[in-house]
Amino acid sequence: MKRLLVLALGVGMVLWPAMAAELVQPPICSVATAGASSLGDKCTVSTQADGRHQVKVNLTAETHEIEVGGYKVTTENYNGSYLTPVIEIAPGDTVAAHLENLLAPRLHDGMSHGDGDENPTNLHYFHGGIVSPNNARPKRAELGNGDNVYVHLKAGRDAEGNPSSFDLNVPIPGDGVLDARVLEGKGGYIPHPSGLDWYHSHMHGISSDQVMGGMSGLLSVGDAAANVKAGCRQDPLDPSKCINDVAKDTADLRRETNVRYALLRDIPLQNISKLPEEADGNATAEWEPVARDFPPESAPGAKCGVWKKDKLDTDDLSLRAGFCQLDQSSAWLFTLNGQRFPTVKIEGGKNLLLRLGNLSANVGYWLELRNKADGTVLPLTILGLDGVVPARPVLPEQEGKPVEANNYDSLLLMPASRAEIYIRNDEKSHDKPQEYILSTRGLDAGTDKWPAVELATIVLEPNTAASPIRVALNASVEAFPNLIQVQPPVAERAQLPDGCVRDLDPAFHEYRRVTFIPGGETSTGMKSDWSILTQIVRPKVGSGLQDEANYEPDDPSKTSVGYDVRQQAEIAVPFEDYVQADGTVDWTKRHVCIFIDHGDHDGSHKQLWVLNNATAALHNFHIHQIKFRLATRKELVDIYNIEPPKPSDTCGEKTPEECMQPNVKFYEENATDPADPGATPLWHDTIPLPPLSTVFIVMSFDAKQQIGRFVFHCHILKHEDGGLMAPIEVWEPTVGAMAQ
Repeated sequence: MKRLLVLALGVGMVLWPAMAAELVQPPICSVATAGASSLGDKCTVSTQADGRHQVKVNLTAETHEIEVGGYKVTTENYNGSYLTPVIEIAPGDTVAAHLENLLAPRLHDGMSHGDGDENPTNLHYFHGGIVSPNNARPKRAELGNGDNVYVHLKAGRDAEGNPSSFDLNVPIPGDGVLDARVLEGKGGYIPHPSGLDWYHSHMHGISSDQVMGGMSGLLSVGDAAANVKAGCRQDPLDPSKCINDVAKDTADLRRETNVRYALLRDIPLQNISKLPEEADGNATAEWEPVARDFPPESAPGAKCGVWKKDKLDTDDLSLRAGFCQLDQSSAWLFTLNGQRFPTVKIEGGKNLLLRLGNLSANVGYWLELRNKADGTVLPLTILGLDGVVPARPVLPEQEGKPVEANNYDSLLLMPASRAEIYIRNDEKSHDKPQEYILSTRGLDAGTDKWPAVELATIVLEPNTAASPIRVALNASVEAFPNLIQVQPPVAERAQLPDGCVRDLDPAFHEYRRVTFIPGGETSTGMKSDWSILTQIVRPKVGSGLQDEANYEPDDPSKTSVGYDVRQQAEIAVPFEDYVQADGTVDWTKRHVCIFIDHGDHDGSHKQLWVLNNATAALHNFHIHQIKFRLATRKELVDIYNIEPPKPSDTCGEKTPEECMQPNVKFYEENATDPADPGATPLWHDTIPLPPLSTVFIVMSFDAKQQIGRFVFHCHILKHEDGGLMAPIEVWEPTVGAMAQ
């Protein structure tokens, strides 16, 4: 059995609560559903001059009462609902949003710029997209109307009574638009990958609160079932041929697949009027956004349990159906689509594609699917991860032979991660319903001890016949090759923009070291919880393999011809050091800059970033406008002279029972090169960083959609709010690129 950042868990027999309500589905905003009664004027579609569509959602950020897990509670949310729209968009179309801010004044702890009465917000639209922020110089960063997290939209109304608002317009690259090298294709242009992404508030200092309250939603690129594909049954006499009709089998498989969206969220409540098992939609409670830690600092030894018969039961896991308690008056809810412990039924002859997004602000979910009767684990078939099919790139003519899908015992879904999980009920015949429990293992995150809870019941109803079709996965990331224009030589290019630290020099095998550090201080003396140190490192090639930590940051005076020598920052700074009194960012301060370079230098392609976690907490690295993969052992050894750490994961030689954290890889140990036929790199936009560990990743800045200003940060949002975020700028000194 293969594993993906996972460990298996054996359990004994337990009794679960009675079956709950069927999982409700969120409203869909798409070309097909625009004008539907469930959305009204909140979703509109227009046709552009080229025949492409613009799908637009209208979002009002407001402080409003909602229902979640049986309770009526007031939070900060969109459109007065906890169940936000799923936006479905096709490559080549444009996704747009009209964002209004009518949030009530509230002083947020941790927000050290601006006035709490302003209660500002913005929109990361969309997380996972290789799309433009549309905020490159000379435009002011906060005015870009693309996927731009530097917007600072204050709450309130103008003199005419109109809500404070901002409009975003994000084109999704269609056929022949996105540079294939961004996913390490061999050349040419591709459409944006199909898969599950999302959108959410990204207001530094208060992002955890706003996302926790419900200011987020899912965003799907391409057909919802696009990644459901049938496998090839090889001809024993000619392995290059299939004895089955792959196209027909794929069509049959998709026809037999039910697609369900699931927004995984959690929320702490206090002053509850009824115990969770008694909540019926009329119960009331108060949202407690400052309760971001589990257990809270005020009760470090507290255990998760359920209040029952005048006492807290902390031993019986079966009682924790979508919630847990530390005392009688409070509860922490863990919901799917706002429901506690819903049910998903799969009819006989059908299958389920569960499109699951962890929209939590801070909680990592270590997921597994267990049989209710005997506790055995049902493997998870992953067809999409972080919005990309987990398979190697292939040429279009190879799409007729998809590779086999991989099954995993469990999956660590960190905050912001998405997974498309395929569960079959047509593969075997059975005459009785089979019930499985989607649950989490307890997750030791260093500073947090997230509890084990039951999330949902999945019922496989009786099935009379077994299907011979095998499920597979693959994705074409190559298209008909268009000529890529080569840019002028490095020496002819302009100097760095103000505030930019020079980029990596591939002639010296340089890489970027990013270190998460506890504590920190801004240039004005303000204290922070966390800081980020970024350094350019030049390894000593030919001196024997070295531990990465042995390499010192490069002397910035030793640069190749054509670079503007700019001193790099040698201090760790929290993001707050860049934020000015009005909430905008000071771009004259030194920050990471990437120089898109398609000439002979080619320094922006396949950059190595070394992610160091120098803290005792689990963190979660995310960067906007890009996908990345783990570096391979061969790359570390042959190119960078780095001795790969042993072992290549967090558990090492420990057994699953001994390992207190998911088995997170530091690098790909066996893969030689992602282009090799046997390699199957997994593309990510978030990745967990275990405490006191180093993760090696590779990313390519090759697409014009990446030009502009965005961020990288920890996507445990209470950490990001506390300083773990850094500005980054991708630039290309041509008139067209700078003005886009």
